[in-house]
This record gives sequence, C-alpha cells and structure tokens, in this order.
Amino acid sequence: MNANERDLVQRFVDDMTDYAIVILDVQGRVLTWNAGARALFGYTSDDIVGRRFTVLHTKADNLLGKPETALGDALQWGRHDSTGPMLRKDGARLQVRLIMRPLSDSWQRHVGFGLFAYDTEGGAKPVAVAGEPEVPVAAEATSPAARAKILVVDDNSGVLEEATEQLTRLGYDVVSASSGAEALAVLERGERVDLLFTDVVMPGDLAGRDLADKATELRPGLKVLFASGYFEGALVSKGALETDVQFIAKPYRMKALAQKVEEVLGS
Repeated sequence: MNANERDLVQRFVDDMTDYAIVILDVQGRVLTWNAGARALFGYTSDDIVGRRFTVLHTKADNLLGKPETALGDALQWGRHDSTGPMLRKDGARLQVRLIMRPLSDSWQRHVGFGLFAYDTEGGAKPVAVAGEPEVPVAAEATSPAARAKILVVDDNSGVLEEATEQLTRLGYDVVSASSGAEALAVLERGERVDLLFTDVVMPGDLAGRDLADKATELRPGLKVLFASGYFEGALVSKGALETDVQFIAKPYRMKALAQKVEEVLGS
C-alpha cells in the first residue's frame, strides 16, 4: 500500500460516523479518535486523546478491573469481544459491543490495540457489505433446515440476545441458555434440540468443549457448532477446543451465520 492509499484509508476511518474506531497504546491510552467515537461517546479528540479508555467504563466495571481484563484477553487470545454498559461524556449509559485486537509493528513488537465499538440498542448496527445479498427473514426462509431447533449458549447476555434474534429471523426454533449448566438442564429434561450452538469460553465447570461432550453423551448424533471471539488456533492450543470441529468466529454477519448453521445441520 502506497502513501496515497494509506491516506485514503485513514480518511475513510476518520470520517466514519457509524462505528467508533480507536487506536490505544499498550497502556490503554487513546491515540486516535474517529468521528464515530465522537458520535457514540460524546468526547472530542481534544477531550480524550492521551487519557486511558477506562474513562468510558462504568465505576463498577473499573472496580472489577474489566478494562484491564479486556486488554489482557486481547493480548493473550488475539481478540476481546464483549457487550455491556459504557459511558458517554454526559454520563449517559450505552449498551456497547466492544471488539479489541492487539496491534504489532513490522518487527512483530506489540505497539497497541485497535478498538471497534457500536451501540447495540439505539445506534449503529452491523450492516451488509456492499454487494452482499440480504438474508431472508423467517417468513421468507425456504430451507428445510430452517425448521430445526437450536439451543444457543453464551454467558454474555448481549451476544446471546443477538444470536437468538438472528437465528429466529432465519426461521429456526430457538431456545437459549446463559451457561453450560443451564443448557445441560434443557437437554436433560428431554426438550428436542437439533443443534447445540455454544460459546467456547464460559465461566463455571461447563465451558463449551465440556458442554458439547456431555450433550453428545446425552444425545448421540447431536450436531454442535462452536463460536468464539478468540482465534480458533489459540483455543486449540490452550486446550479449550479440539481440532476438526465446526466453528464460527464472532462477530458474524447474519449471512455467514445462516450459511454455517445450514452447513452443520446438513452435514
């Protein structure tokens, strides 16, 4: 990429108003602040550049160390993905999807973090890429697999709600659970389930891999699709996931989710 192309990319990012795109240094201090960040959080560049991004978090989250956890997760796993409350300059709360990745220079030295955020309730939502066809909603779903029942499991309430909404719009019958234990209880009471769609990294004794093992013991032949904001290779190397499983990375567009679910159900 030449200098002119880099300048065009920078202008595109700076002028984008739908999404907050921010660069942080290794300590979590704000280095760049685009138009979307100004619109979402209410701070100007002069207000916030040089300050730690903890100012965007609630007092409770700061006391719990969640901003530091986000940085640590991104550095360890290559990605952090969460949905939760964040603060505008005026003190108003927003429900924000926050995605963070570590940044390295050409010598593979860690030099900072890239942060991407949007309001999940009243503001920007992911949109289809130009030229990408829209996925039909439930009334238009024609695939026989769309009549299947899917058990969706995620400890992040915002991500769980979003996945449930997308799958319902695609015409699937959906039941949700916020933990591995809750999902296992659904299966133990005999409810029909055709596909277990579970997050990999969850708190408690039943994370995604263990849940899938117990679920397939209860229901031999049950199809399983794993999801995570972490890289699949990192999950395998940490022992959180086996190789040769069905996997989709977060965040996913509805079209990609529709294709993957239909692929797993048809396999």
